[in-house]
This record gives sequence, C-alpha cells and structure tokens, in this order.
Amino acid sequence: MRPHTRFQHKVAAVNERLSPITETQKQWGFRNALKHYAIRNAKGVATCLDCGHQWHSTANTEGETKCPDCGATIEIKDTQCRKLTDRRYFSIITTAEGIQVQRVFRIEAVYRKHRKPEYSIVEQFRLWLDGDCHSAVTSRRRSLSYYVDCFVECSDIELRSDNECYHYLAGISEVYPRIKVLPKIKRNGLNGTSEIPFMKLAKAILTDSRAETMLKAGRGSDLAYFLQHPKRLEELWSSYRITLRNGYRIADISIWADYIALLTRLGKDTHNAHYVCPDNLSEAHNKAHRKAMEHENRRERAEKRKKAAGDEARFRELKGRFVGIYFTDGTIEVSVLGSVNEYLEESAALHHCCFASEYYLKPNSLCLSARVNGERTETVELSLTDFRVLQSRGLCNSNTPYHDRIIRLVESNANLFRRQLGA
Repeated sequence: MRPHTRFQHKVAAVNERLSPITETQKQWGFRNALKHYAIRNAKGVATCLDCGHQWHSTANTEGETKCPDCGATIEIKDTQCRKLTDRRYFSIITTAEGIQVQRVFRIEAVYRKHRKPEYSIVEQFRLWLDGDCHSAVTSRRRSLSYYVDCFVECSDIELRSDNECYHYLAGISEVYPRIKVLPKIKRNGLNGTSEIPFMKLAKAILTDSRAETMLKAGRGSDLAYFLQHPKRLEELWSSYRITLRNGYRIADISIWADYIALLTRLGKDTHNAHYVCPDNLSEAHNKAHRKAMEHENRRERAEKRKKAAGDEARFRELKGRFVGIYFTDGTIEVSVLGSVNEYLEESAALHHCCFASEYYLKPNSLCLSARVNGERTETVELSLTDFRVLQSRGLCNSNTPYHDRIIRLVESNANLFRRQLGA
C-alpha cells in the first residue's frame, strides 16, 4: 500500500529504520510467552524438555509444576511422544522518532527429548500511533484465509490497510515488561501494561477525557467494560461520575450498569448517591429487578384488560346467548365464563393460555369454569357442534382429581347449551 497522508509517509520511513530485536528480548519471549513441557512415560519418569532433567513423578494427573533442576514452570504431559511444539505471540512496546509503536512477534519452539529446545522469532506486524491519535499498520502480507494467523513469511513488513486481526493478535500477545511511552500518552495516565490492549487504551485516553479520568482514578476494570460497551458509557457517565465523587468502588461493573438501567426504568433519581452507590450492590440490583418485573407485569395486565374491553362486543355477539348458564352436582359448580375479563382472570389463576390464545373469539367452542368450594379447579372447553368436552385443564394444564367427574357433569348438561343455540 502506498502512503497517502503525511503521517503514513513518516511511518513508512521510520518503519525501515527500526532496530532488530535484542537477545535479551528474545530470551524473555522464550521464557514468558511460550509454554514449557515435561513428558512423563508409563513408568512415571518425567523429562523436562527445557533442560533434559529427569525425575520420578508420583502424581497421577497432568498439570503445571516446577522443574527441580532449572526451576522452569512446566506442564507435565503423559505421552510417548518425544517431540512437542508451541507457537505464541509477544509484543515490544516502544517509541520511534516521536511515534508510539507496538511490535508483534511470533515465537515458535520445537521441544525434543534429550535435546535443547529450538526456537525461532519472526516479527509479523507493527501498530503505530502518534500523539494526535493518527494510526497506521505495517505488516507482512496476509494470505486469503479465514485463519487470523496467515502471514506470508517471505513478504516484507510494509504499510497495509488496518484490519481487526492485527488488534486481536496484539491484544492476546504477552507484552515485554520494559516499555517506552510517548510523553503525551504518559501524561494522560498510561505508563505501563494493563488488562486492556495497549493501543486500544492509548487511543481511548487520547480521544476521550472520560477514559483518562477512569484510568487515573484506578478504575481499569470499569474502563475495560466501557470500552467494550461504548453506548453504555454515554448512557451512564453522569451516574458514574457520582461514584467517582463519593469514592465508591463498584464491585461488579456489569451488575452496576444493569442496576442503573433498572433504576431508569423505574423512574428513580440516578443522580442521587443513595441509589447510585448502594451498600450491597447485588441486593440492590435484585430489589430493583423485582420492582421492574412487578411494573412490567402491571403494564402487561393493563394492556390485556384494554384488549379485553376492545374484544367484549365481539364476544357478546358470539357467546352472549350462553352467558348465565350454571349447573352443579352438589360439589362441583360449573358456569359459563361471562366476559372477556373473566377469561383473563381464569387464565391468570390457573396459569394456562385460555386468554392469550383468544378462546373467547372461537365461534365453535365455549369455555366454562369448574369450581369446587368456590375455588377455580379446571377450565372446560365445550364444542358447540357436537357438545362434547374438547379439553379440561387445571392449574398449569394439569388434571385434577375431579377431572373425569367434571367432564361427565358438563356433557350430561349438554341440553342446556343445545336449547340456547337453537333459541
């Protein structure tokens, strides 16, 4: 890619003059970026693939331990293989002629039993940033592949179009601890590594004073969350400032963000420290959630009642002639549901879909409420064509001990409905 802007021209020039990686940096990458292994045979003899030391390991499970000889942190593998490989990325963060640069290397090691490890380091790409937040990427060419790690090793590190894969690999790479930072970035609070990828954090504090404020206040985990959810930063910043002023440390930023959103739905004052800085965040969140659900349930019930009122005329036209029919066997009392609102109350009491499925608008069936001792027991759907019971449902669509008796009682009184239908 040919440079087009003044910054890109400068990056292209500086890119050619960068010094090669030092031997100390290579050794750090080998020690800290790669995984190190020991292989254990069937007799329990473990061999460190770093130094070749052998010892008898009595542990029955695989896992990490320390080599008794070289002290390296190694992972023991039960295998008959005599060769293992590992490939990782690590970064060096430095400055070059007034530009911040993150150099990303791929390090690959080949471990063989009773031989020294062989490793190679190849620089794959560089991320550039200046104090005015101009950015650029110089990289080896990438082949057409859905894999992120698809660099063409024989190509040169040249100016390339930016791509998310570069920032992903830079973010997962181990960072060499001795870093150099531009004075402007250092002034804004960044002078070391953090849980946030370096370049992402540097851009944030150069362009957004809120990110700088959180970083200088030691709120790195909060900043990481808001960088992943920028829309929430816009929505919650005024409330978040109150936590800063009151020195309130948020135990879980995602729970706190959900809690403030719930307070907003409930119409609470989200600029009041009493609400924004609760003593027990989890308990306050759960309480707000319960209130929000109650509010939502009330809203839904109001909408259902409004719908019921709108459907009442149609219901009367279809089922009005049957309203008022009642019969009993002395224990079970059965009556026709006389309004759309009664369908709603029946459904709410027995937790079934009689109202939601609009049974009250079905032209060829009729719903009745069967009660025992005044308590709703089952809802019965009666066919208006052959006057047989189509279904009878109790609480949560279950059958009650009165199920068969209710069906017999309704069908034995079918003539009441036949007469009304013919009237």
